[in-house]
Amino acid sequence: MKNSKYFSAFQQLGKVLMTPVMLLPIAGILVGIGSAFSSVNLIKTMPFLENHFLQLVFKIFKAAGNSVFSYLPVIFAISIAIGYAKKEKGVAALAAFLSFIVMHNVMSTLLIDLGKLNPAKLQTGQSMVLGIPSLDVGVFGGIIVGFLVAFLHNKFYNISLPPVLGIFSGTKFVPMISIVASVFLGLVMAGIWPIIQGGLTSLSAIINSTGAFGTVIYGLAERALLPFGLHHFVYLPFFFTSLGGSALIDGKTIEGAVNIYQAQLASPTAMFDINITRFVMNGKVIIAAFGLTGAAFAMYKTARPEKKKFVKGLIIAAAIPAFFTGITEPIEYAFLFVAPMLFVVHALYAGLAYLLTYLLQVNVPGTSAFGGPFLSTIFNGIMQSDKGSNWIWIPILGTAFFFLYYFTFKYMILKFDYKTPGREEDTEETQVSKKETAKDEILYEIIEGLGGQDNILSVDACFTRLRVKVKDKVLVGDTALWKKLGANGVVQVSDGVQVIYGAKADVYKTQIREAIGLD
Repeated sequence: MKNSKYFSAFQQLGKVLMTPVMLLPIAGILVGIGSAFSSVNLIKTMPFLENHFLQLVFKIFKAAGNSVFSYLPVIFAISIAIGYAKKEKGVAALAAFLSFIVMHNVMSTLLIDLGKLNPAKLQTGQSMVLGIPSLDVGVFGGIIVGFLVAFLHNKFYNISLPPVLGIFSGTKFVPMISIVASVFLGLVMAGIWPIIQGGLTSLSAIINSTGAFGTVIYGLAERALLPFGLHHFVYLPFFFTSLGGSALIDGKTIEGAVNIYQAQLASPTAMFDINITRFVMNGKVIIAAFGLTGAAFAMYKTARPEKKKFVKGLIIAAAIPAFFTGITEPIEYAFLFVAPMLFVVHALYAGLAYLLTYLLQVNVPGTSAFGGPFLSTIFNGIMQSDKGSNWIWIPILGTAFFFLYYFTFKYMILKFDYKTPGREEDTEETQVSKKETAKDEILYEIIEGLGGQDNILSVDACFTRLRVKVKDKVLVGDTALWKKLGANGVVQVSDGVQVIYGAKADVYKTQIREAIGLD
């Protein structure tokens, strides 16, 4: 396993995705604080929180945190492009951002023209993405864009085009080819994604009609589809449509699980109903507040000794929003890509948690609409025990799931040597040596003409000139040498030289940087 190319690929992927994953804990904490202290139930209990200034502060917290969660797909696209780009990473990042926008604009334009998307009335599975009405393809869409751009970038960043197109050679070609490829990607996604979403709508009907079994599928599917951004299709139909139930409460007919539960809370006589509560994520109270906390503790315990301090801070920051507000992504993304089988186990345990809370009739919602696991347990569980909340099962089940997750994750991490946070192998970046790139002799003749690798301080290029800063201009070759090396001439400037290579200048810039190890 360790020597397989698949293992190396997953390990590299985990390293690449660590940057966006590191953003999630602080984002989760900010959203969690903002959501918790603007909760209707909490404000009723603590009226001073209704103060306009305090609510403004909490709104700002939520807005800051949601800046990460709302744009996570494009963050992943850019991070993957940067991580896998061999050189000129800034160009790869630009190309990824442009490609992400192009993909969504293509999907939007096509679907609007076909009458399948109405910007004024977006349906489930559709959303505004960077101001574009489009399909909600989630993080999965960002990952596809990132890999597409990384592939194109590494293939073309030092391309030499024919003289008539020479101005577009090298890195300038990458954004152009990425945009063209993203047009086709957008067309493909516009055709495929609605089919997948339609299948999930059918799954919702099955869940609703199969009792305990459907409850298992509901919890399992809601988690399993998170990486693809399709989990909304599992729960939203139940939240706000008759699929989540219909009930007569205090003389009014209410539809949708969230709406019914809210009406039950407000009613002086209505009792909770487990057939409603199962759709407002009662099982998530168990997995978010307890199960994933156990998983986080397992990752900390299995981290390398010298990295435990770093992992401790990361894990605590990720566990806080999960426990208090049900924002689980900071923990889940810490192991999702480096150890997908752990996520499979997590999804299965989620299904089990939903089943047990259904059988034991735990009527405490876990969705953030009710303040998340911690506040919901207090205000909708303990304080609503007379309505049949059965909250006492939460600490009992929670303790069991904490240890279930902890021992399962610890065993699998050690058994399969998963590179969860703190277990990554230290690797040294190897510089490209002269022997490794000796196949291009003229490149090293150019380097020698510039006085050798040690004489070169920086390399850049404009449309026609290779701009090189050097330590000693005396060591740079004369005009005759540069004529032999294909240049049209050389110009001495205050801090170096400018070699006139025409359209090849940008290509040589990249190749020289790569050969001598300059970024």
